[in-house]
Amino acid sequence: MNFSIEQLRQLLEQATEAALKAGKFIAGFDRTQLQVSHKAGGSSLSAQVVTQVDLDSQVLIIDTLRPGIEKYDLAVLGEENACEDDVSGHARFSKSYFWCIDPLDGTLPFIEGSDGFAVSIALVAQSGWPLLGVVYNPATGDLYQALNSANAPEMKQVLKNGAPWQSKPDNSFFTLFVDRSFQSDPRYPVCIERLDVLVRYQGFDGMKVVNTCGAVMNAIGVMENTPACYFKLPKPSKGGGSLWDFSATAAIAQACGVVSASDVFGTPLDLNRIDSNYMNHKGAIYSTGVDHQALLELAQECSQ
Repeated sequence: MNFSIEQLRQLLEQATEAALKAGKFIAGFDRTQLQVSHKAGGSSLSAQVVTQVDLDSQVLIIDTLRPGIEKYDLAVLGEENACEDDVSGHARFSKSYFWCIDPLDGTLPFIEGSDGFAVSIALVAQSGWPLLGVVYNPATGDLYQALNSANAPEMKQVLKNGAPWQSKPDNSFFTLFVDRSFQSDPRYPVCIERLDVLVRYQGFDGMKVVNTCGAVMNAIGVMENTPACYFKLPKPSKGGGSLWDFSATAAIAQACGVVSASDVFGTPLDLNRIDSNYMNHKGAIYSTGVDHQALLELAQECSQ
């Protein structure tokens, strides 16, 4: 089954409604009343913490998406009901498309009372191609929407707050977005040192590091802060982000045309990985305004 552009637009409207409902719920929650639990997951704390807000947000999203789910027989992969025990048995491998949902990406920043969290919803084909992406930042009220049809590339579009998104003028400083867990990685000091050398060689005045956001807002930050990159190395343990962390922002990156998004080997992000929900096997790099190939080569060297 191939969706028409009109059908994709209708599904994008549903995803937008879902993201806004969840975002309003999240923004209105009193974070001083949070009760934090832990779940089986990846090796980092961010992959393990969960709150009732995450769970309730996912329920709101799925309920809003349900008409399209039933009409088009879509699978659903949500962070709060994903399981690593039988990944290959998930319906996303037997249906043509699936919703990929992160009801609250950046749970740690949310718990701590800071910004850097978002709602993320994507429609992904069984092939792994992200057709639609919606990201909503409850802290700022910014809404990002992407239509990224592979069958109609001329119809690709990215909107920010309802208007066509436009790249900002280049800055003299390079912005590096990293997950906070990367700071405890023994590879971190060498990577930072080499990245600083690289960006200065490419003519920038220096580099500033941002480590306060979840994966979704890290990727959005790359789009909004040219020149910039989001840098995630592969690692042997489970974690390194999940499918729901990257699907919507991959759709946005591909549709806007000025953000490169790949694994550290330069191939498209594996958004329907058959053996895991995690992305630790190949890492991820988003970049804009900088030589993406040079970043890939540096990431491969640092990964060895």
